[in-house]
Amino acid sequence: MKCKEVAVFKFKEDCLDGAIELNKNLMTEMQNASNKSLLSFEVYQSPKDPTVFTWLIDWIDVKSAKETTDKWMSFPSSSKFSSSVEQDIFYDFLEKK
Repeated sequence: MKCKEVAVFKFKEDCLDGAIELNKNLMTEMQNASNKSLLSFEVYQSPKDPTVFTWLIDWIDVKSAKETTDKWMSFPSSSKFSSSVEQDIFYDFLEKK
C-alpha cells in the first residue's frame, strides 16, 4: 500500500545558507538508492519560521521506505544534514485508508 513519509524539523539558524539544496540533495540520494520505491518528494519551508522544514515523501509501501531509510547514515549528505538539524519535531510513515 502506498505510503507517505512526513518529517518536520527545525534547522539551526546558522545553517540556513544552502538548506534547501541540502534537503533536496539528500532526498535525491535517497531516491537514487531506493530501487524506484521512492516515487516523489517535496520539501517545504515555513514562511513564518524559515528554520522549520517539512518533507513529504511518497513511497510504494512502508516496507520499501524502511529499507531505504534504515540506510540513512550511508547517504553522502546525511552527516551534514544531521548536524544542521536543531530539533526533530515530527516523523512518521502514514498510510492512506
